Parts: sequence; C-alpha cells; structure tokens
Amino acid sequence: MRSLAISFTVLLLLGLALISAGCMQSESDVETAAPETTIVPQAQHTSNETLVAFVESAVAYVRENGKEAALAEFNDPNGTFVQGELYIYAYDFNGTTLAHPVNPEKVGVNRLDETEGDVGTFLREMNDAVRNGDGFGRIAYINPTRDRVLESKLAYGVQVDEDWWLGSGIYTGPVDLSTAANPTVQADYPAMIGVWRANDGAVYFLKDTVDKVLAGESRWVVTAQDDRVISGFKVFSLPDGTVENQTFIGIFDPNKETISFIDQPGRWATGSLADQDTLYIAWTNPGGDTATVAVALTLHRDNTA
Repeated sequence: MRSLAISFTVLLLLGLALISAGCMQSESDVETAAPETTIVPQAQHTSNETLVAFVESAVAYVRENGKEAALAEFNDPNGTFVQGELYIYAYDFNGTTLAHPVNPEKVGVNRLDETEGDVGTFLREMNDAVRNGDGFGRIAYINPTRDRVLESKLAYGVQVDEDWWLGSGIYTGPVDLSTAANPTVQADYPAMIGVWRANDGAVYFLKDTVDKVLAGESRWVVTAQDDRVISGFKVFSLPDGTVENQTFIGIFDPNKETISFIDQPGRWATGSLADQDTLYIAWTNPGGDTATVAVALTLHRDNTA
C-alpha cells in the first residue's frame, strides 16, 4: 500500500513538472513569435530659404578667403560648411570634383560621364542651370544623415567664376524612381525656376494724396514648377528698412503670359511676362484705416546668380 502511495506521488510530481514545462514553452513561443516594432522619427526637412542662404554664404566665404582656403574648408568634414544634411560641394565646368566632404574619394575625379545614380547627367544639368541663372536641379541621392537611404534631393548652385561653381542640396523625402529626373513643366508653359531680381520699383500710398516711395531691392526665387503652377519665396525691403521673407504661389493664365500670385500673408498680385527674362509685378494691399498700398516692380531673371 505504501509502495502504491509513493508511485502515485511520483506520477503526480512528474505531471506537474510536465505541465509547468509546457506552460513555459508556450510563453517562450509567444515571445519569439511577437513582431518587432521600429519607431521611425518623423523627418525634419530643411527649407529652400535655408538652402539658398547657405550656398550664398559659401560664395561670400570664397570672395573673402580665396579659392584655395575655401576649398580646404569645404572639404573638411568637421568644418563650418557641414551642417547636418547641408554641406557644400564644388565642381569645375568640366565635371571634376573640387570639394565633397561626404565623398572625399571623389575629389579630383571627373564625374561628367559617371552613370551610377545619374551623377553625370545631373552635373551637366547643373552646369547649364548655374550658367543661365536658374541654379536649381534635382537628383536621387543617398542621404548620409538618414541611414544612407535614397531620397529625392533639390540642389542649388551658384557660379563662382568662369571655371567652377559650388552648391548644396536638401532632401525632400523618399524618391519616386519613376519620376525622379523628369521635369513636370509642359513645353507650352514658360520655365520659371530661378532667381528674379528687381533693383528698383515703386510703392504708392493712397490717402487723401498719393505718396510715392522707392521700393528698393527685391528678390523672388522660384524653387518649383508643376506645369502652370510655380512656387517659391521672395525677400524684399520695406520703406522703413525692415526685411520681409514670404513664400508665394503663382498660377499661369492659359494665355501663358499672365501669372496670378498669392503670398504668405494672403495678398494677391498679378505678373506679366514681357519676355523669358522679364516679369512685371503689380499688387495692391487695402490698408483699412491706414493707407492703401500699390506696388509696381520689374523683375529680371538673374543669369549670374
């Protein structure tokens, strides 16, 4: 009888051990099968205004310090011209790399015939863009600050002299390889991307009398064009000396000469193309209790920017 009790106890213990092992195995299986979740932070993209200002500061650095010292600074990965995704690269018009802090192995290499990533095509397009004053181009390029993911990159370049140019770029999100290098401007709408400047103009204040004040320098930068719609930003000085920086959108009339603009504060303006390099701008701003304002500008495409 005692032997039977011992046997029963042993079997009971074995059963409990097996049940416990089964539960542990089930928990292990559940943990193994659970999918891993990766939280991807939302991308922070640099503005077009910041890009243009960054490139223009590099040009000023060349003017102040000379080509040799400037290229040394641009090539320094820890230098002042490497700021997150922004960095300065430089090429001569033959396609030879003069500065590239992210790909230093390319310095001294002629890339005009480089087919990988359409670099050669991009350089040819940028050669034309910086020479005719547009300054903007687009390429699908690896983003070194986001795990070297292929992204769409908007480039902006400026001609330094007859031999070379420098530029930088901002990443605008994942690339659509089917449309990465295809322009969206139809042939029957004028191409507007580039820098447009007005060195003079007039501001009229309408009260009981009409007072005229010189408008001062104004710069309109068209950074994108999608068929008949253009967009960008404008920088201009007010009569009191303060500087404004506002984004805008313009829409071509079907006549392909008239453009209706609206800017960031919600003011409307009308533009008329006199030719491919001259744009007349006129807008009014009802002033309420203050004076109504009317502005007239003549913008010229900057082919040296």
